[in-house]
Amino acid sequence: METDTTPTTLPTLPTPTTPTTPTTPKTPDADAFLPEAAEATAATGGTGTAHRPEAGAWEELVTAALLGTDRRVPAGLAGLSGPALPGALLDAAALHTVRRRAGLRPGPAVPPPEPAPEDHRSLLPGAARRRLDQLLAGRAAPSPAGRRGAAPDLAELLPQWLALANERGYRAPSATLPALLDAARARTDLRPQALRLAGPRGLWLARLNPEWRFALRGAGAGSSLPDPGDTEGVQALWGEGLFAERIALLGAVRAKDPAAGLALLASTWSAERAEDRLMFLDSLRTGLRDADEEFLEEALGDRSRNVRATAAELLSALPASALAGRMAGRAVACVGLDRTAGPPTIAVEAPHECDPAMQRDGLVAVPPTGRGERSWWLGQLVEAAPLSCWPARFGGRGPEEIVALPVGDDWQAELHAAWCRAAVRQRDAAWSRALLGSPATPPATGPGTSSLAERAQLLATLPAGERAGWVGSFIAAHGLSEAFQLLGVCEVPWAEPLGGAVIDALDIAREAGSYPWSFSGVMGLAERCLAPEAARQLESLTARPEEADDVSPGAGGYWSEAFQRLVSTLRLREAMRTELTEAAG
Repeated sequence: METDTTPTTLPTLPTPTTPTTPTTPKTPDADAFLPEAAEATAATGGTGTAHRPEAGAWEELVTAALLGTDRRVPAGLAGLSGPALPGALLDAAALHTVRRRAGLRPGPAVPPPEPAPEDHRSLLPGAARRRLDQLLAGRAAPSPAGRRGAAPDLAELLPQWLALANERGYRAPSATLPALLDAARARTDLRPQALRLAGPRGLWLARLNPEWRFALRGAGAGSSLPDPGDTEGVQALWGEGLFAERIALLGAVRAKDPAAGLALLASTWSAERAEDRLMFLDSLRTGLRDADEEFLEEALGDRSRNVRATAAELLSALPASALAGRMAGRAVACVGLDRTAGPPTIAVEAPHECDPAMQRDGLVAVPPTGRGERSWWLGQLVEAAPLSCWPARFGGRGPEEIVALPVGDDWQAELHAAWCRAAVRQRDAAWSRALLGSPATPPATGPGTSSLAERAQLLATLPAGERAGWVGSFIAAHGLSEAFQLLGVCEVPWAEPLGGAVIDALDIAREAGSYPWSFSGVMGLAERCLAPEAARQLESLTARPEEADDVSPGAGGYWSEAFQRLVSTLRLREAMRTELTEAAG
């Protein structure tokens, strides 16, 4: 049954009986602001847009309410002033609101969205589902002895839980998707794993809420990619897709057929924006091969400096490329063996200019503030030269022997730093070992570099087990004070002997009377990275020790609480793993 939309006559406030009474002025009729609803409805055919003509009057009332009636008086209330004006304004607004609502017919129904796609992955089991709700809500887990400070930090455990759930092929419950998308919106580090767990239904939901738009540009862009063998679908998406979809498509095609992926990129290369060309070129790092050289050589002439620099960097990572050969020729002309005085010494003669050919090959001519030009050019040449060129230059010596040679004229720091960057760029484990040296050697006197950041980058080129062993030996020799960056590149959970070395070093720090907050970074890493089985080894450290006279006051109690938190976090991680693993079986 259709609702009658004929507007009724709106009442007006009574006119004061005594004209001389100034406190009861007449309130204007709402018609002073509003057109006739019936006329507006008839004019629009009752489609729900009847009051567009009165929008100006409504905006006038809103503006007056926001600014105050002492600064703005609507035209319909121009005859009023003083204390009666605000009340009259509210009366007019109330009448206006009622008339707007009463004078409209319901508009046409909005078409419902398409049904959410099916997600055929296994649903999270009950215990794991409740755990996810707890992690997303950030509710604190029970802490030992009721100590609030000993409770695990659930926000730090959420990334690990998401990774475990995705490894086991689960999907998130539909009711959890909004909270999961909100968490991913707030934390970019969660997005790849959170969107993977949310799956196609998460993307479907993200299209209905502008606040979740990031999901359409992010890790889920590749979920609806065409098969790399579907030439027509690939070309259609490459020509019309979003940038994130095109990046994902390029990666998928390259993984199946590298030549086809490169041809796809070359087909539109000249028409792409500079920032897009840079991102597309950077995506070639994965699966980089000698067949990419011709395309990268052409990119050396790109009009964008950043694109040229990236192309040069990729070419220098191909030891057989023409650019690598040119760089090797320049580098060995600057660095060689001097046998004229005493024991063999590395002699360095830095470049005297950075000519256009060097700049085309990726060298930046202008150094940063505080750097000399010649040392800046030398570092770039050595970094870009293939490391395979140095044994022949130094009489057949291997990396360790070359790194051990003295360097003349105070060039050692510059030369070794450039070799470190080259080893990282070329992923050369042999040179990384030589530059790292023995973990027992004091950091300031190592063979290659004393920078912990550079050591961490070198370690990342080694196999995971060797990396953990090196860092464990470093901690056993030097303690934890300089190990934080090194721990960050070790595979999780920490393998032995690394885990044991960290626990032993924390125990030594406790015995020495240090406060645990001096090692807060390492403690936070230990909560996330120690193997859960280490909780048993830590149990004996949770008791409050008797403090000696030479120990910092209260340090023992603080350490007890810190170890309680560490143990409770490890046990919680074990429970999380069990909840997901048992259901999988």
